[in-house]
Amino acid sequence: MKNIKTAGILAILLLGTGTAFSQSRKTESTKGVEKTDNDKTIQVEGVGHKLNYTLNGGVAEVEGGDNTVMIKGSAKKIAVSGTGNKVYIDKVNKVTIEGGGNVVYYRTAGTKSGKPDVSIEGVGNKVVKQ
Repeated sequence: MKNIKTAGILAILLLGTGTAFSQSRKTESTKGVEKTDNDKTIQVEGVGHKLNYTLNGGVAEVEGGDNTVMIKGSAKKIAVSGTGNKVYIDKVNKVTIEGGGNVVYYRTAGTKSGKPDVSIEGVGNKVVKQ
């Protein structure tokens, strides 16, 4: 009985710590966004960004949570990690997703099958054709 009570208290403390940490991250990283290498790489890091880019054959990397990234043009690869991120793109060849609840929306793919090569790890992640 004592072990169950101790486990319950630890669980409540851990949940409280996780909630406090996630709330503190909402204000983090207002400068966690950059576009580099002659407009060939887009890197988004942080929480809650809503951004628009144009990309022609480069790479997009989105890390963090609750980011919404709209990309006009095409990407060789989109890599998403974290939770609750949404990426919209016109054309993509390869998509990798890690984490939970992330979605990549695409219009077309630059592959023979018409679908991007997809690698997904985690729960609730998906790649959706618009």
